[in-house]
Amino acid sequence: MHRRRLWTALAAVALCGNAAHAQTLTVATTQPGSLTHSLGSAVAKVATEFAGIRTVVQPQGGSSLLPISAKISEFGFSNSFDVVFYTSGTGEYEGRPPQKNIRVVARIFPNLSPMYVRANSPIRSVKDLKGKRIPGGFAAQKSLLQSYKMQLANAGLSYDDVTAVLTPNVVKSADDFIAGKVDSFTFGLGAGKLKEVAAAVGPLRALPMDTDPAAIARAQAVLPTSYMLVVKPHPAFPEVQQDLPMLVYDFTMQTHDAVADDVVYRVVKALHERHKELVAIFAGLRRFDPKEMAIKYESLEYHPGAIKFYKEIGQWPPKER
Repeated sequence: MHRRRLWTALAAVALCGNAAHAQTLTVATTQPGSLTHSLGSAVAKVATEFAGIRTVVQPQGGSSLLPISAKISEFGFSNSFDVVFYTSGTGEYEGRPPQKNIRVVARIFPNLSPMYVRANSPIRSVKDLKGKRIPGGFAAQKSLLQSYKMQLANAGLSYDDVTAVLTPNVVKSADDFIAGKVDSFTFGLGAGKLKEVAAAVGPLRALPMDTDPAAIARAQAVLPTSYMLVVKPHPAFPEVQQDLPMLVYDFTMQTHDAVADDVVYRVVKALHERHKELVAIFAGLRRFDPKEMAIKYESLEYHPGAIKFYKEIGQWPPKER
């Protein structure tokens, strides 16, 4: 009888272990066609195939930080500045309690999201957008509004100098450009949606930003985590025809503090070791550098599972920018 009870107990433990192993984790992204959806799809596939963790994409209309902090999703991607604002209750989250359960998993790559116009447009720089129609509002994606404000500030402009056309999120703003409702819009380089826009209206051209120190300072006053980068022409980026100076901010992968250390460790390890597979799924991940997954961000904490892996490969403490 005692042996029977023992085997019953062991069987129950095994079933619980298998259930935990078979658990499906979710990656919160924006809608199909967006940068985060392409990115999330690649990461979910690699996590499933090489980390042994069944992971699926969960598209939604707004920021991934909300479902992560509510523990509805396990992973997601955000701009580094948005994570800082969200966790500290500052910026567009002013007046809200700080959300302290968010943990960084990895730096993915710099978010290359310039302003675009039609290739034959007379608009040559962001400064030329004065008096033009650009997307605004972004009720479902407030962080994007900060990106627009940063680019306008770099050009010495604000929303008072343009006509804001209200839109809920990044995908709808691109649709508005197709429909002729706005004269320019911003979107992540390499995203599938840009191909859709170009197929509808013709070739696109990215607008350069001002490299003058005073112009950079104006932009960084809006987005403290931004930094200047020159993007080289590449077949994957037909919108960039010559060296393109732009202020960028990193795209980071987040989780919450209740996700098991082993799960995060295995996901981070798979990302580090499977760069080739990631690029094969989403070409935009060429910008992902496995040697720079741990970068120091003011006030942000990394997940212990990620820290364990970074210590093993010599990327901890995180690199100062």
